[in-house]
Amino acid sequence: MRFVKRTLCFLAALCLLCPSAMAASKKKQAKSTPAPPVVPEEIIQEVPDVIQQVLDLAYTEWQTVDGQRQPNPNKYTKWRNKYKFGWCGGFITWCMLQLDIPQKEKNLIQSGEVPGIVHVKEADVSKLSNGYTKMNRVTEIPQKGFLIVYGKKGGNGFWHVGLVYDAEKLPDGKYRLTTIEGNLNNTIRMFIHDYDPHAEKKSANLSYLPEEERTLEETASFSYGRQYKKYDLYVNQFLMSWLPSEYMSEGAAP
Repeated sequence: MRFVKRTLCFLAALCLLCPSAMAASKKKQAKSTPAPPVVPEEIIQEVPDVIQQVLDLAYTEWQTVDGQRQPNPNKYTKWRNKYKFGWCGGFITWCMLQLDIPQKEKNLIQSGEVPGIVHVKEADVSKLSNGYTKMNRVTEIPQKGFLIVYGKKGGNGFWHVGLVYDAEKLPDGKYRLTTIEGNLNNTIRMFIHDYDPHAEKKSANLSYLPEEERTLEETASFSYGRQYKKYDLYVNQFLMSWLPSEYMSEGAAP
């Protein structure tokens, strides 16, 4: 009988403590995961000068390579001890390094907001995403100079990464993206495709331009839409190398 009373008392005390414990846990969680920075749905054309220089460099490399297959390792991989690796992320990091963009190693990043212009010094797509996530710099709204992370339908959500060279908000709420991407068929390619952040299925948020709106000739280094081998891709997320909220004019709507 005494054991039963003790058990009942323990359970009653536990019930009283649980709400406060849960509240404390939620408070701690909320403190450690602050709201993401403001990312306007309108495209900010006047990006930071150094980010525009990164885009200009990526464009120059795309023009220079001109669809020719690159060896591996190559100049875009040498920054990581001349390792041989899938260099889609390595190409972006190389561009950032050439313009002295502040770099952070993923394993040394402390969770929390990081202001200003910054990049994660990695090549692997999931490591890039993890580093940017730690800095609370992940969004579904594109801007020029952001990294675009692709997932593969029915598979890896961090399969490929490119650089948003240009972005345009369309009347139907979609975005027309121009991207420059390394290590596609061992070369650098440019794509123009439409992205819908409000698609019912995330795996179907990327689409080809209508035929009548394609004004450029497709080449070995440029094409509309996007497909890689037999895998269709979708946009998983965008990684913010710069924070639009720091460049928005006063009173601009998010």
